[in-house]
Amino acid sequence: MALTEFTTAAAERVQRWSAALWYEMPREIMFGKFMREDPNAIIEVRRDLEGQPGDILSYTLMNKLVGAGVTGDDSLEGSEELLDPDTDTITLTQRRNAVRLKGRLSNKRVAFDPEVAAKTVLKTWMAETIDDRIFTELTTSPTRSVFGGTATSRATLTTAMTITPARIDAAVAVAYKADPKVWPVRVGGDDYYVLLSHTDSWFDLRNNSVWQGYQQNGAQVRGDDNPIFSGRAGLYNETVVHHHEKVPVGVDAGSGSDVPYAVNLFLGRQAAIFAWGARPQAWVKEFDYGNSMGYAIGAIFEVRKSIFASVDHAVIALQVARTNNQSS
Repeated sequence: MALTEFTTAAAERVQRWSAALWYEMPREIMFGKFMREDPNAIIEVRRDLEGQPGDILSYTLMNKLVGAGVTGDDSLEGSEELLDPDTDTITLTQRRNAVRLKGRLSNKRVAFDPEVAAKTVLKTWMAETIDDRIFTELTTSPTRSVFGGTATSRATLTTAMTITPARIDAAVAVAYKADPKVWPVRVGGDDYYVLLSHTDSWFDLRNNSVWQGYQQNGAQVRGDDNPIFSGRAGLYNETVVHHHEKVPVGVDAGSGSDVPYAVNLFLGRQAAIFAWGARPQAWVKEFDYGNSMGYAIGAIFEVRKSIFASVDHAVIALQVARTNNQSS
């Protein structure tokens, strides 16, 4: 059986598609606005292994010194402290998908361009796959939580304990008092956290009178060109609020297991590390002597929530009751 040999024109089409994917993909990824190749980011992007051998990336958080040092002429020799690093790893994974068109005759029966449709759905699939992996990683087994109202656990939530500005204040306080501290990102000389709320929690927050008054009085922000402000729902206590329907929710909180709830994400600097092994690429393959075409997309990457000493480094779960505007 002879293998299909692509013409130069076909190869150039694949190259153009791959180049367009890399240009368009950050805009398709919801978390893209929070991702930068910089430690001063909610999600730090690393490319150490892109184009290099190896599939495991190690990264380190250096813990602060705990000693008091010495004063006066007291000898410093013999009183030195040891560096106390915490190290974690990310193991890269390849993810791929493909669409195969049935044939030239079938393609003529539809009013849209099958090739364009195939490329569009594959691009969307890759963006959603990346978002889903980040959501899964950030929301798995939270070690720090702030609960709605006076609740101290999900089981003690009542329907009235929805998200409020006071709960955002509480999350900020927990972030500052944490050891090590949950650092905000620095933008234009000011510090900001990000709250990613479920759409139901956003409904509750925007109907809160304290929130409304704060927004009406003009929640000012510097550095609006920073991506973390793109599409923001609001700003409160140096916390940039966004919302998304994929934030985890449930309906079995409270003492009677009947209270709808949301696990909103309060995020600081380096909440997660995202590692590329190979950026999104595209492939095209001919079948049946060119009668049928297949389109594929793939990338090598992985994301890991920053966890040091078994504690989430920069994620606080804001667990509150919610107005259930959906069926689950």
